[in-house]
Amino acid sequence: MRWLTLGLLFALAPLAFGQTNAPAKQLGILKTYGESARIFDASVNPADLDRGVGSFIYRTIQNCRSNATARGKSPASIGSMGGNWLEYAMLVALKQKKLIPAYWQAEFKAVPNAFNDVMVWSKEHGPVILSCKTSLRERYKQADLEALALQKTYPDAKYFLITLDDDKQHVARIRRKIKDREILALQALYDETNLDELFAFLETLTLTPVPGGVLQRGSTVR
Repeated sequence: MRWLTLGLLFALAPLAFGQTNAPAKQLGILKTYGESARIFDASVNPADLDRGVGSFIYRTIQNCRSNATARGKSPASIGSMGGNWLEYAMLVALKQKKLIPAYWQAEFKAVPNAFNDVMVWSKEHGPVILSCKTSLRERYKQADLEALALQKTYPDAKYFLITLDDDKQHVARIRRKIKDREILALQALYDETNLDELFAFLETLTLTPVPGGVLQRGSTVR
């Protein structure tokens, strides 16, 4: 009986640890601590940021996918949770790097019904939008349209696309489109190979809270 009790204690220890080591939960943005957030918190290791932001983001998402597969989640379910994982990972990296306040699912009053995945506000440019897409496909076009709409009100804003798309030829094509101005508002595309460059840029900015009256809604990471 004693060994059974000890066995249960050891089995429950990781769960208890998971409650204290819960970066997604500690962001303070989740109304419901759902399955995607639980899988994320069981998979993320903020210490991986010591290897660079790109490595941290990539390793975190890979761990999330592996853990979700081990829990019996279908490919479709894993795909639907992937966007949340990428957004959580970006927000955790921003918080750990003290690039805050940051905003999640920010809706601007100037562009209603368009929800920006991740955003920071700078004295230099106003909004800096980080649109997170695990897979590009045609989604970069949607991100560009949303950026164009916001650009009318904030012409100095920065609009960046973040992806972990495995098709690096596609990533290279989108980068060429941005360079050749075939894509009108997006200014750069970052993946795990160059995300550290984005964070180096963010570190040059003076980040401030969003001015009053700008946002319709959005969750704040402090």
